[in-house]
Amino acid sequence: MNNLKFFVYQVLLSFLGIAVDILFREFIYESSFFNNRYIPALIETSINGVLLYFMFKLYSSLKTTKLRYKILIHIAAFILGAIFVGLTGSLVGI
Repeated sequence: MNNLKFFVYQVLLSFLGIAVDILFREFIYESSFFNNRYIPALIETSINGVLLYFMFKLYSSLKTTKLRYKILIHIAAFILGAIFVGLTGSLVGI
């Protein structure tokens, strides 16, 4: 796997992680039928666990790149994913 493909996957996973967190919090606070906060927290934790599984699977598939470069690519991908979430949120109106 080359570094560009790794970067694109990291941007996608960062975007999904941030978007799930934002959308889930809005869903929980706007919905009145959830009296117990544990059930939505369990659902959100399982979704974040799946995203973390795929993120660590990506790290293990990129064997030739040093860990330092993987971390730098991940930080850049996280920043770009956060920018994409901000832009999509402003377009959608969230």
